[in-house]
This record gives sequence, structure tokens and C-alpha cells, in this order.
Amino acid sequence: MLLAPIAHAADEDDVKLVPLMDGVWMHVSYGDFNGHRVSANGLVVKEGDTLFIVDSAWGDANTEILLDMIEREIGLPVYAAVATHFHEDRAAGAEAFKARGIPFYASAKTRELVERAGRVPPADVITVSPRPGGMSPLGPLTVMYPGAAHTTDNLVVWLAEQKLLFGGCAVRAASAKNLGYYADGDPAHWDDAMERVLKTFSEAETVVPGHGAVGGPELLTHTRDLALAFKAKEKASD
Repeated sequence: MLLAPIAHAADEDDVKLVPLMDGVWMHVSYGDFNGHRVSANGLVVKEGDTLFIVDSAWGDANTEILLDMIEREIGLPVYAAVATHFHEDRAAGAEAFKARGIPFYASAKTRELVERAGRVPPADVITVSPRPGGMSPLGPLTVMYPGAAHTTDNLVVWLAEQKLLFGGCAVRAASAKNLGYYADGDPAHWDDAMERVLKTFSEAETVVPGHGAVGGPELLTHTRDLALAFKAKEKASD
């Protein structure tokens, strides 16, 4: 049985800002999961003279470090942030965002699940239809609900100008051999979610998974194939 992430004292080594392309950085933070140090990816996106953050860092303390790092290394104000699902590597640091006057958006479902987990939810609601395929703009970001996969509330984020898709934890890295943690999701329909993403964002050239190395659209087909293999194995065991 998978355990919840273990809280630990964060330091600067737990957070990194990695340039991806002009005006886009990947933030990488680390947390302990089942006794292993695991990295989590998010984005920082420049729009004019402001920034948008996709996902918090892993945990409240790391999110504080990330915000300080952005201020020091990029030096532009953060206009808004958005969480792609309710886990602590995506929706942490609500109080830090609020203290700095940064709107922190999440879907109504994500906010409900964060509260149910006993944590402080993002203060602001982004209205995304709960029906698979629902989309909503947020500055340069297009936020989409592809359907339940890693979690029932997972979102993906599209940057049209850069042809970059942030898949979050709904998308697995090329090195992944299975679907990973899915206790809060729907592995039986994960392949449907990936098919929807593949069709909607067929122009994607860069794909950022929630954990692991950046790739291209092959990460979407890889994730779909892992989900199909999971379903086949489940069917065979019935």
C-alpha cells in the first residue's frame, strides 16, 4: 500500500528553476514518498511583464522557497497560479500565495478534495466544466479537464504559442513502466483521458509530465498504452 508523502524540512536544494524555452521555466521540487526522494515538475510562464505559475512546489515550505527564487532569479511579479490537482505536490502553499497577494486558482473539485485532506485549499476558483474536455483560459494558459486519470480532478495546461502541454501527473514520463499511484484516480478510464488530450492538443511539440524528464507527444501515447496494459491485465485477472 502506498503511503502519503512524508513532510520534511525544505531547503534550497529541494527547489530548482530550469529554463525550458524563451519565457518558460520548469520548476522542480522534491518530496519524500514511500521513503524515496521524488521530484515534481511545474511551470513558470512569462506573459508580458508578469508571470503565471502552474502548480505549487511540493509542500508549503518548498512553495515559499519557490516564490523567493522566482523573485530573485526572474524578478517579475506573479500574476496568478493554478493547481492541476489536489495532491501536495500541486496544491500546496495556499497561505504563502495569499500572503503575497497572488491569486491561486483550482477547480471546485480540487478545492473540495484539498479541504477533505485537511489542508488549506487554493483561495480562487477556476471554472472548468466537470465534463471531460471542459476548458477555461487563464492568461496565456488554457486549462482543460481531460477526464479522471491519476486523480478524479486532474487538469492539463496548454500553452498555444509555445506548443507546450503541461500534462501534470495525468501524463507519465518515458521512463515509467506503469501508471504509478492511482488510488485517487480512475485507471480504467485513463486511456480515454489521454486519447482526448491527444486529439485536442495534436499540435503539441513539448510535453511536461508531472514527474520525470520532459519529452514530446510520445509521452501521451506512452501513458495511454500503460493505461491500456493496466486494463488488459485487470480483465485477464477477472
